[in-house]
Amino acid sequence: MNPDAPHSPRTVDEVPGHEALVGGLEVWPQLDPFAATVRWQLLQLGQLVQRSIDRVAAANGLSHAEVAILAALKRFGPPFEASPSQLQGAHWVTLPGLAKPIARLEALGYVARRPNPGDRRAVIVQLTAEGHRKMTDIIENQAPPEYWAIARLDPERRAALEAVLPDLLELLLASVPVDPPDHQAGLETT
Repeated sequence: MNPDAPHSPRTVDEVPGHEALVGGLEVWPQLDPFAATVRWQLLQLGQLVQRSIDRVAAANGLSHAEVAILAALKRFGPPFEASPSQLQGAHWVTLPGLAKPIARLEALGYVARRPNPGDRRAVIVQLTAEGHRKMTDIIENQAPPEYWAIARLDPERRAALEAVLPDLLELLLASVPVDPPDHQAGLETT
């Protein structure tokens, strides 16, 4: 298959594993087939993206959380810095869950910590020049397959995703209960 060729839309019947999903819907006929199918596809997509990010992180000698922190600092824009609380908000992690990856990134020379001028008891984490180079290399030269798959979508399908995904995310964020802090540590993606 040519990775640059546009893909024709597929029906849900053509998605691998659809038969198992349909079998489950026969057991639970009260479920909305569309909602169940979309949920199942989102789960598959999430797992694929997680594995992909983990592969890119490992190829760079980093953890998923470390790449997420570097990416967040870069996304904050100049001067590429944030408090741990801001990083926590960007990644749904607990503050204690940030301490170890920030310390490791600092040891690698990718971030620097300095006192927060607004609160001397707190710190600001800033992307160093080396951290900026590393994140730029990851973004520009090591983009994972899901990035390219999304980038190759035709304009109509891109517009459809752009229209529905923010609404779905908003609904989920409003309705999914927040896990206790010890369960949030696994939510280190963006």
